[in-house]
Amino acid sequence: MPENDAAVSPPHVRIMRFFERHLWLGDTLWKVLPLVLLSQMIWVLSGPGRGHGHGFFGTEVYIPAMVILDLLAVVPLALSRIRPGLAAGIIAFACICQLLALYGVGMSAFSVPLIVYACAKFGSRRVSRGYLILALFGAVLLGLFCFLVLSVQGDPMNPLDPGWSGYLAISLLITGFSATTVLAAWLFGDLAGRRRREREAIEEKNRLLERERDQEARLAADAERMRIAREMHDVVSHSMSVMIAQADGGRYVIDQDPVRAGEAFETIGATGREALTELRRMLGVLREEGELKKRPAPGVNDLPRLVEDVRASGLEVELNIAQGSLPELNEGVQLAIYRIVQEALTNTLKHGGAEATAEIWLGTDHRSGELALEVRDTGQGATDDDGAGSGLLGMAERAKLYGGSLVARPKGEESLESGFVVEARFPLSRVRQPASGQSGTRAAQPTASDHPQEAISDRAEPVDPSAAGR
Repeated sequence: MPENDAAVSPPHVRIMRFFERHLWLGDTLWKVLPLVLLSQMIWVLSGPGRGHGHGFFGTEVYIPAMVILDLLAVVPLALSRIRPGLAAGIIAFACICQLLALYGVGMSAFSVPLIVYACAKFGSRRVSRGYLILALFGAVLLGLFCFLVLSVQGDPMNPLDPGWSGYLAISLLITGFSATTVLAAWLFGDLAGRRRREREAIEEKNRLLERERDQEARLAADAERMRIAREMHDVVSHSMSVMIAQADGGRYVIDQDPVRAGEAFETIGATGREALTELRRMLGVLREEGELKKRPAPGVNDLPRLVEDVRASGLEVELNIAQGSLPELNEGVQLAIYRIVQEALTNTLKHGGAEATAEIWLGTDHRSGELALEVRDTGQGATDDDGAGSGLLGMAERAKLYGGSLVARPKGEESLESGFVVEARFPLSRVRQPASGQSGTRAAQPTASDHPQEAISDRAEPVDPSAAGR
C-alpha cells in the first residue's frame, strides 16, 4: 500500500514528505539560507569594504567577527525542530555577544522569534518557558541598549532632538514591540505544540487500537482453530471407533452369518459417509466467504440416533432423558452435550472391552439449579493405551465454555465395580435459550426413574490423571 500511495501522489506531496523525513534540511532551506543571504547582502551594501567598522558608540568593531556572530545567530535554526534547546542556547549566546560588542542586533532580530516559536512547539515545557523568559529579558536589554545609543548620539542643541523623554519613549516602544513579538511567537508555538501533541496522541492511540485489533484477530483465529480441532477430533474419533468395531465384528461373522456381516459393512459405509459429510461441512466453513449454508449442529434431539449408531457397533447403551424437567436449551449447550456424550461413548468403545455397557442420564437438578449429564459404563475403567487424553480435555473445555464443570474418573473410586464415569453440570442461567421463554409450569423434580442418584456430585474436580488414555 505505501508503494502504491507514493506512486500516485503528486510531486509536491512527495517533496513535502521528503522534507518531513529530513527536518534539518527543510529548516536549512526555508530559514537559514534566506537569513544568511539577507545578512550578507546587508554587510556588502553597508560595509566600508574594509575589515573594520564602527559601532553605535563610535567604537571600532571587527567586521568578520560580526559576520560570524550573525551566522551564529542564524545557522542553529537548522536544529530548531530537532534540538530546539541547543539551538536556542547558541542563538542566545550570539545575541549577548552582539550587545556586548556594542554593535547592536543583527539577524538575531529575525532568528529570536523563530527559535522561541520552535521551542514552544517542539521543546519541552521547561525549555519553552525558560527561553521565553530569556527572550523577554533580551527585549528589555535591547530597549536599554537603544536608550544608551540615543543618549550618546543625541544632540541637545538640535531642535529636532526629542530629548531624554523622547529617548525613553522610543526605548520603551522598542522594548514593548520586541516583547510583544516574542510573546506572540511563543503563544503561536505553544498552540501549535498542543495540536502536535494531540495529533501524536491520536496517532499513538490508533496504533495501539490497530495492534489490539490484530491481537484480537489472532486470538479469535486461535480460538476458532481450537474449536474446529475439537469438532474434528470428536467426529473422526467417534466415526473411526464405530467403523473399527463394525469391521472387527464383520470379520468374525462373515463366514457364519453373511447377513450380519453385510449389515456391519453397511454401517461402516454409512458412518464413513456421515463423518466425511461432517468434515466437509467444517472445512467448508473455513473456505466459505459469503453467507454460510450448513445444516444445524447436532443437539439433544440427535442423541437417540447417536445411541442407535453405537448400539449397531455392539455396545449396549441405555438413554434416559428427563424431558419434562429440561429447559429450552440453546444451540451451543446442546452441541456441547452431544459432543460430550459422543466422546464418552467413543471412549467406551475403544477402552471398555467386549462386555461393556453404558448408561446416559440427562436431567435438571432443581436443588442446585443445574443441568446434569452423566455417562457411565461397565468397562475396564482407567487405561493408558495411548496416553493422549485429548478427548477428556475437549469435554472439559466444552463444559467450561458455558460455565459448567466436568468430572471424569474411574468408577472404582466410589464402588468396587469397574467402569468409568463422566459427569457434567451446567448452570441453568447459562444454558437456557435466550430467545424463548420458560414454560408456564414449573417442571417436577427428577425422580429416581429419571436418575438413579439423588444428585450428581457438583464438585469441580479436575480430570483424573489415571484416565489419561481417554
